[in-house]
Amino acid sequence: MTDKANAMHIAIVEDDVILREELTYFLSENGFVVRQVNNGSSLDELLMYEPIKIIVLDLNLPGQNGLDIAKRIRASFPNMGIIMLTARTGLVDRVKSYENGADIYLPKPTPALELLAAIKSLQRRLGEAEQPERWSLDPVRRHLTAPGAAQSIALTAIEVYLLLALASAPNYTLDYEAIQELLKKKYDFKELTKRALENAISRLRKKISQAVHDDKIRSIQSVWGTGYQLCLPIAVTSINE
Repeated sequence: MTDKANAMHIAIVEDDVILREELTYFLSENGFVVRQVNNGSSLDELLMYEPIKIIVLDLNLPGQNGLDIAKRIRASFPNMGIIMLTARTGLVDRVKSYENGADIYLPKPTPALELLAAIKSLQRRLGEAEQPERWSLDPVRRHLTAPGAAQSIALTAIEVYLLLALASAPNYTLDYEAIQELLKKKYDFKELTKRALENAISRLRKKISQAVHDDKIRSIQSVWGTGYQLCLPIAVTSINE
């Protein structure tokens, strides 16, 4: 029996319903957790709540096309695997796909077993990627420490809660409403307006950049249209002390 708890999560972004469902069934039978959407907006929403690691992406989609989606996903999720699966087989399309962030380009129709082999190959490459040094978050003492740093950054209660919420979310990403709800319910914190949340994020970004003397550091970035993504690899310590 397949261990779905530890299975890699894959998103199929395809507007052909029959093909999308066939791929979902085939990859699910081969041990992956598969989610299916038909456009870029639905993919954005999916990435807020699912720990997707690889995207199988068509070029011709309603709304935003596959090239634009790949470029945006590569910028927001640098470690995401992107496989283009498309009927457009011209050299220009292949080159543009790689330029916009694709890892693998496959023409339609590609045999299911070949797609599976490509996914497993990309899965190995992603697994072998070097893990960055982690920042240390101490929610009890309200300290955030950069890798190798001697001094910690003092945090407010809301800054701790924001980092905890983002660090525990799929792809370290949450939308505004989810953050507000988590702060209100899970962490028993008063409700925030959207403006108050934006100001809190801005102050936290500034505090982090000043501590490491790097005003260009990617700590928490806005996700296209809806929320925020934590870009710092964080290890939480002493949460039960």
